[in-house]
Amino acid sequence: MNVFKKYSIKHIFFGAFSFFLIVVLIVITLVSYHFSANELIKTTTEYQKSNLRLLSTDMDNRMKYIQDISIVLSRQQNLRNVARGNVFYTQQLSLTNELSNLVYSIPALHSVEVYMKNPPVDSFQYPVRYENLSTGMEEEWFLDLNSVLYDWIGKREVDTISGEQSVISYARLMNTSRGNLQAILLLNLDPIILQGWLRQYSDSTNLVILDTDGTILATTGSREIGDDYYVDRLPSSIENTPYTFMEDDGDLIVAATIPANNWIIMETTPYEEIIEGSRLMAGSLVVIGVISIVFALFVTFFLTKRFTDPILHLVRTMKNYRLNESSDALPTGYKNEFGQLFQGYKELISRSETLHNSLIEQNKRQREAEIKALQANINPHFLYNTLDQLNWSAIEHGYEDMSHMLELLGKMLRIGLSKGESIISLDDEMKYLHYYLQIQKIQKGELLDYEIDIPKELLHYYIPKLTFQPFVENSIIHGFQGRRQGKVELKVREQEEHIIITIDDNGIGFKTIEKNGPNKETGGYGINNVVERLDVYFGKQATINVKNRIEGGTSVTIRIPKVRDRNNIENIKFNNRERLE
Repeated sequence: MNVFKKYSIKHIFFGAFSFFLIVVLIVITLVSYHFSANELIKTTTEYQKSNLRLLSTDMDNRMKYIQDISIVLSRQQNLRNVARGNVFYTQQLSLTNELSNLVYSIPALHSVEVYMKNPPVDSFQYPVRYENLSTGMEEEWFLDLNSVLYDWIGKREVDTISGEQSVISYARLMNTSRGNLQAILLLNLDPIILQGWLRQYSDSTNLVILDTDGTILATTGSREIGDDYYVDRLPSSIENTPYTFMEDDGDLIVAATIPANNWIIMETTPYEEIIEGSRLMAGSLVVIGVISIVFALFVTFFLTKRFTDPILHLVRTMKNYRLNESSDALPTGYKNEFGQLFQGYKELISRSETLHNSLIEQNKRQREAEIKALQANINPHFLYNTLDQLNWSAIEHGYEDMSHMLELLGKMLRIGLSKGESIISLDDEMKYLHYYLQIQKIQKGELLDYEIDIPKELLHYYIPKLTFQPFVENSIIHGFQGRRQGKVELKVREQEEHIIITIDDNGIGFKTIEKNGPNKETGGYGINNVVERLDVYFGKQATINVKNRIEGGTSVTIRIPKVRDRNNIENIKFNNRERLE
């Protein structure tokens, strides 16, 4: 029979709605339980991975510290003298005292062992022990050590006053200057100390350190798990650490390597412990869900309208936007995320218009520069032939200085024209400046002195051509005005990813300028041209500072990025333009 005909509408509506709410509540509870369990696993995994990263870094530093100690000891002259033999007993006793003091001063060290050809008679003085070199060469770990010279050889048993004890050893071969094996140095680490380092991070979780053979070196926590448990669960290689996986039998395992010795740190967490909170939350959701679903029906419509109206307004404004045209006003008074969204849209529009205007201005400047370049274009062959004819004419008339100056001028022009290239190597720039200074030297004689200091390894970098000559010319023409003698010093150095050029003179001084500063017009056309070209190519990455020296004269400091490839400078220009806009 049709239920709508048999039962009253009130009962049907109430029953159907109740059934719908129960189904929704069950679905929400199951989904929440599943989602929260997954999130707890994910959160726990990320937390454990973060902790293992910190622990791995800390353990790596501690292991490297032990390795550094071995390096220092292997280079100790007293140890090498004793290893060579033929030393006095006092020297042997002094070495033993030094090694003992080292062990006592470093809590992590358990003892020190030295294998040498002629060990002292009194070879065992805890915590220092001397053994015959042939004994060490018979050990299993020596075969692997012989190919790498130094390495962690893992857990081993050593004799002590109280009997055999387990230690974790780091070994280093000591060779003579001819490459012959002289001694073997072993630094023994106390496993209890290693376990104490793990407990500093967590005393309740199950942490374990395994060596490259899968042997447990140290462990924390209350779970008693054998070596096979960890060895069977280790991947063949851990390239990207921390490594993590969830087992079918219910354990979350996170592993990371210690780079200093390729040991592996593992942490295991039972699945039941991770999802315990999800189970409690699922029970609470059943109670809260009954109340929340009813209340949600009344507030959903109101909240939906409140949330969607501002977004729809913004969408309409974006659709109707036209560049450089006034658009619809956005709502005001929002101080939450909607206010940030509206403000971000306004800033985006402002930046777009600024970028558009900047591109127009840049295209205008580029066209003007191209016109100037065309106006300044000279036929290089005509110029070279003319200078060559003048040079021969000067030689015929015996004007050797004039001939030399014309020859230098020709070399300058060849570099200056550079087949139309605006970017040249530092080598060519230095040659150009050297030719220019030689011309000035011929003209001024002993009144001018100069010095150029640039490392050869910097000559392959590229810079805009004619960057240095205007500053040197300014020093000679203006800086030495009214003086009998003058000297110009140019130094080029590298500083991380920048090249630092310093041009010093002992002239009359100069008004301080800075690129893009208030005195940009100071220094004449040549210097201003350099400032503007560096600004176009490098933006704020390049700086020019001119100041008066305390001892008299001018100091120019130019800082530009390193350019290893001429073609890459266009990318630098594009990136600078994006940052500026």
